[in-house]
Amino acid sequence: MLGKSMVVILITLFIGVTVSPLIENVQSCDCGDPPCCPELSGTMGENNWYVSFVTVTFNGTFNYIHYRIDGNDWINYTVPFQLDRQGIHLLEWTCDANMSNIYSVEIKIDTIPPFVSDTEIKWVWFFKWQFTIDVTDDHDNITGSGVNRVWLFYTNSFDTEPPYQFICRRCLWLQWLYDLFNPGCYLNFNAWDNAGNHLINISYS
Repeated sequence: MLGKSMVVILITLFIGVTVSPLIENVQSCDCGDPPCCPELSGTMGENNWYVSFVTVTFNGTFNYIHYRIDGNDWINYTVPFQLDRQGIHLLEWTCDANMSNIYSVEIKIDTIPPFVSDTEIKWVWFFKWQFTIDVTDDHDNITGSGVNRVWLFYTNSFDTEPPYQFICRRCLWLQWLYDLFNPGCYLNFNAWDNAGNHLINISYS
């Protein structure tokens, strides 16, 4: 029969084994006692990119929290706030001015579909033309999630790496005749970025 001291030791060892990993997981991203953690609200796209603005709310019990975005000045948290800038952001926070423990999470936002920056039609040979589409996901000097794939109507296929191009064997001077019997331009294409934003039914002009 086990004595009381032996029972206490066994219970202590059992609790240590089961609880320690949970405490480590909490401490990796949360702070405070009881723990306080940031809740991110937004529309999640693909590859851990948000395709909407992100609202940050700190939940839990704390005296006060300081946070900063992308290494800027520290701000005292009072109410939920919104991240409304494209790109990859670093959210850092600390509880009760304990600057020795700074926690962080990466937040990726891309709400804008890729766009066409340039197109080129190059004559190759008789009735043979090369079409090139320059698709990018960078907007106003801000890097997006990147172009994932382009779907070409003419070849009915996806192209996953630039240059996005195909060879067309037609007489372009008679294009109006093709369009007459085949409504909907055969030069249509779609594009997706890595966040899942979709550029729909764009045509060469």
